[in-house]
Amino acid sequence: MFCAISGEAPEHPVVSIKNGNLYEKSLIEKYIAENGKDPITGEEMTVDDLIELKSTPSTVKPRPPKFSSVPSILSALQNEWDSVMLESFTLKQQYQQVRQELSHALYQNDAATRVIARLKKERDTAREALANVQAHLGTAAPAPSSEDASMDVDQPTLPEEVINKITETHATLSQGRRKRKPPTGYATAETIQTFTQTASTPSLHTSRTPGVTSVDVDVSGKRILTGGMDKHVQIYDKDEGKIVANLTGHTKKITSVAFRGQDVAQDVAISASADKHVRVWVPKDDGKYHVGHNLSTHSAEVSAVSVHPSHEYFASAGLDSKWCLYDFETGASLTEAVDNENQSGYTTLQFHPDGMILGAGTSDGVVRIWDVKSQTVAASFAEHPGKINALAFSENGYILATASEDHLVRLWDLRKLQVSKTFELDPEYKVRSLAYDSYGQFLAVGGSDARILKAKDGSLLAKFDDNAGEITGLKWSPSADSLLSASMDRTVRYYGASQ
Repeated sequence: MFCAISGEAPEHPVVSIKNGNLYEKSLIEKYIAENGKDPITGEEMTVDDLIELKSTPSTVKPRPPKFSSVPSILSALQNEWDSVMLESFTLKQQYQQVRQELSHALYQNDAATRVIARLKKERDTAREALANVQAHLGTAAPAPSSEDASMDVDQPTLPEEVINKITETHATLSQGRRKRKPPTGYATAETIQTFTQTASTPSLHTSRTPGVTSVDVDVSGKRILTGGMDKHVQIYDKDEGKIVANLTGHTKKITSVAFRGQDVAQDVAISASADKHVRVWVPKDDGKYHVGHNLSTHSAEVSAVSVHPSHEYFASAGLDSKWCLYDFETGASLTEAVDNENQSGYTTLQFHPDGMILGAGTSDGVVRIWDVKSQTVAASFAEHPGKINALAFSENGYILATASEDHLVRLWDLRKLQVSKTFELDPEYKVRSLAYDSYGQFLAVGGSDARILKAKDGSLLAKFDDNAGEITGLKWSPSADSLLSASMDRTVRYYGASQ
């Protein structure tokens, strides 16, 4: 039998007639004198509610010692111990109460967040439906009221010069793209059907953690940028036949790489990693590269980077459900847009060819179309069953190709906001990468092998299965007379028309 307060065998045991709990007489009397209630149940209690227990044989109480003796010190220590036990018991009760209150507060906050997200989704759906109806009627949609605007999640406003640059780029590129036809000598479907492997670059990155996870090609087509599972970023010069830069600094695998896209001998490169960082690699006068900017705006793995068509800005997206826009020159974060309606995280990202919008795929199969200038969701597509592995805009800007964990490639008509075509591949095929050619006539698909489909109807034009690992990146040449692929077998392959 132990005291309910101290947890020790009581010297003078008493029992509460209200709940039957056993206490040390001195402890419970002190507690009642200070609080006037039962320490366990919180009910009101007096000393009269206690019944003293008699034990046989009973301990004989020694005579009261003097304070100058050892027994006196022991008695004083016993009193101090009793006080500590009472205080400790009270603190435990308060701790449990605070934990319960915190739990209720967190639950209420989560419920409020879910309600706000649902209301915002219903509002956006209603706005989209209203815009479609008014588009058919030929009337302009009314501007959102101040009350509607107050429901939006606060997003940083882009600087005016950035907005002007985005608008100018969109106007220039969209006008030049209208009714654009392939030039003479551009690859045809018959040419694609004669494609074979013309060259390969093996043994990229280390064999200890093998795999090329991402690839890009500069404007000249001579330099190839790769990111690997080995945490390295490499630049390979095709003409020289060697790696001219091995960039280290990331502490986890590279998830995405891209060149800035300038027509220079040595272009600026960017890389994203699972270490939550984005690095900008700038060439020096001696031809070597150094870190121009090391950006840490994400709180989770950075899954993708994409360069704006103006080549002045670039964006990153991560598993923290956030995408960020940066300035190449300063490395400053111009805006950070958080998707509060979808917290599964972004897996892929790409700018529209005109630069006014960007597409982002999530881990739960949703594709978001974001307005870059306002950082608002312009459309959402949720037909895929699993995480979005790849997406690609056609060059005319009207079609978006997406692929997830299944064996289907879906083409979305951005004018009608609906699926226009669905291409079905082999049942076991998992798409890892997609790439349109410069005129949107052919769609390259990478997964367990590399394939080229006719963009109009999805018919198979060519198939290449000489890779030993999954295809993780595809890049067309400007005239579509060759295709580059990178895979997890540490090899970059080149396909072109047979001579």
